[in-house]
Amino acid sequence: MSRTALSCVERAKREILPLDLALYHAVRDYPGGAAAIAATTGRNSTTLQHKLSPTHPSHVVNIQEFGEILELTKDRRILDAVHALVGDTIWQELSGAYTEDMPETLTMGIAVFFRQVADLSETWARNIGDGKVDDHELAEIQHQVFRGIQGLLGMYNRARYVNQTTRGAGRG
Repeated sequence: MSRTALSCVERAKREILPLDLALYHAVRDYPGGAAAIAATTGRNSTTLQHKLSPTHPSHVVNIQEFGEILELTKDRRILDAVHALVGDTIWQELSGAYTEDMPETLTMGIAVFFRQVADLSETWARNIGDGKVDDHELAEIQHQVFRGIQGLLGMYNRARYVNQTTRGAGRG
């Protein structure tokens, strides 16, 4: 396997980032970027850009700004970074997981999970195939494992939803 250096943008898509980089990329990818977020929240655009910039380590995002960025961007990289900091935790996205069609709700969960397992398998084979795992490869595996766990939780939550909405339908 050849080991190619990832650009920071590619790394942001394939790894769980440190919190500062997750915030930076979330804002960078938000329509209008830092200027739009600053305008929406009543903050100074230049100050926010400096706080998010990896080249200005003396400037940091405060907890209020963190909350505003997360609320506006709803970027999963931020949540991944927080949970990686805490360790042994995971978050679950539930919006869009359920439909009025109960079999479809369950089937969607299984399909999502199998896609995540396939992605993990491909990542695993690519990164472990040469008998070595560097830091970036390990981070990519961590990212895929997080998604797999989320897929399993999604399947359970779909089954629980179907159970709760159909409880008693077939009983007495």
